[in-house]
Amino acid sequence: MQSARTRRGRASRACRGLSHVGRCEGVGSDMGMERRGNARVAKVLERMTKPLADGLTLAEHLIAGAAATGFAVGVMHPMDTVKTCMQKAAPAHHGGQLNMIGAVKKILAESGVAGLFFGVGPNVSAQMPAGAIKFAAFETLTQFFRPRFAESARNVVEFSCAALAFVVCSVVVVPGEVMKQRLQAGVYSSLREGIAEIWAQEGVRGFFAGYNALLLRDVPYTMLEFGLYAEFKALGRKLLKRDQLTAQQELMLGGAAGGVTGFLTTPLDVAKTKLMTQAHVDPALRYKSISDALIRVAKEDGVSGLFRGATARVLWLVPFTAVFFGVHEFSKRQFKQRRATKISRTAAVIPRGSFSKAGASR
Repeated sequence: MQSARTRRGRASRACRGLSHVGRCEGVGSDMGMERRGNARVAKVLERMTKPLADGLTLAEHLIAGAAATGFAVGVMHPMDTVKTCMQKAAPAHHGGQLNMIGAVKKILAESGVAGLFFGVGPNVSAQMPAGAIKFAAFETLTQFFRPRFAESARNVVEFSCAALAFVVCSVVVVPGEVMKQRLQAGVYSSLREGIAEIWAQEGVRGFFAGYNALLLRDVPYTMLEFGLYAEFKALGRKLLKRDQLTAQQELMLGGAAGGVTGFLTTPLDVAKTKLMTQAHVDPALRYKSISDALIRVAKEDGVSGLFRGATARVLWLVPFTAVFFGVHEFSKRQFKQRRATKISRTAAVIPRGSFSKAGASR
């Protein structure tokens, strides 16, 4: 008979063996998960570096969109600050209405030149990734859907893709827009104070104040902006009888699309500004919704109240959209030129007749 000590020793070795197997299975499971994760990353990278129908990769569209948006937003931010100051002012019968010159004087008197750039940091930080996503989404969606619909439906496809592109990027846009407008309006004195106060008093929801209003403004705005620009370019190529427009012509057409779109969507912009900048307003006096803001502004100031800041908005959006589309088109041309140069250099390195010799040897 086996001694008790022998049986205990065998049991201990068996337990250690089972433990070792468990550890091996755990390591194998971890390695499998890691391999699957690496495969997903590789698949994403492959998609980002694979040229789309226009010859550019998704990564290049992202970079071009970020560069165009960041540059345009930074350059035109002071005019956006003036527009926000005008729209935030009290109703006309309370003596708070401001024209553009009055708004500039008020900002300079209270904060100096720096006041024109309040909120530029969060604005650029939010708009660059949003612009990257919006342009990349628009290009990807249009290149996917265009071949699947008749040419007569091209306008519908472009307008619909523009709307979807903004919805995709809106989650990034809204928090930055809230911070930008509250800093511009003087609700907070610094970005740190704004983030802390919104988090303490309103929670996560506070960073998305006016989200519906922004969607209602920017979905039709983006549809008109991208749609009109595409139509203006098509019309320009047709009238000038040329396949490619010059950079100056693209700037002019981009500015025209932005000006028309900006004026038509001003009432929605007024409502959005009212909803986003009422953090310190008595709760009983706050605007409850987009429709409430539009109705109350119309009652207090008439139709002109709905278009308050329209001049500043158009003067801001004409150069903004011109730069926005201009830089984007320039970036795309640079990427295409770089790829063409790379291909020509590669072809120059390969000796002539090497392919025919290789074929003959086979």
